[in-house]
Amino acid sequence: MAEYQLTQKIIELSDSDYWETARKEWFFEMIYVSEEPQTCLCGHFPIINICVIRNTKNGNNTEVGNCCINKFLGIDDGNKILPSINRLKEDLSKSMSLESLDYLYDRNVISEREYDFYSDIQRKRNLSLKQSSFKESINEKLLNFTSYEANSIFAKINKILKWAENRDDFDTDFIESLKHNCQRKGTLTNNQKLALDNIIKKFKIE
Repeated sequence: MAEYQLTQKIIELSDSDYWETARKEWFFEMIYVSEEPQTCLCGHFPIINICVIRNTKNGNNTEVGNCCINKFLGIDDGNKILPSINRLKEDLSKSMSLESLDYLYDRNVISEREYDFYSDIQRKRNLSLKQSSFKESINEKLLNFTSYEANSIFAKINKILKWAENRDDFDTDFIESLKHNCQRKGTLTNNQKLALDNIIKKFKIE
């Protein structure tokens, strides 16, 4: 029943009407840890480790539990990152995996300098105080980027950007700048959040 429900919902959001081709339209976008229990597309409740996936054909996005995304869609990116999130939540001085580091770099969350530094010290145990502090600041970026708050902001940003695809009169530079800021900091200022909400309200973006 759970598998049927998930496949039907994925097909509804896909261009293809056939599961084997529909499932290949989707790719992993991000993972976040929800502050409140959520319900997976398959109907399972509760889940807190949630993967956001995007369709390459039509730009649709949806959320799936980290178990279902691997089992039914064959996408295991989230499962490679989740252990690092849990490890750093317990001890910020620990190291994230190289997959998690690539995840941050590919999404412009960390700079090339940060990436190179972390790659070099990732397996080292004896670090100077300065190195340890810099490492922990990068670790915090993973936790911030995979937080419930960050995902809520990205959901609003992506909603506006998708709406703007059919609006030549709407300049998306400001929204893109907010996206970049949230990627780097894991959040936005209160005024920036208010600006997002006002745009959604003003243009009645669903």
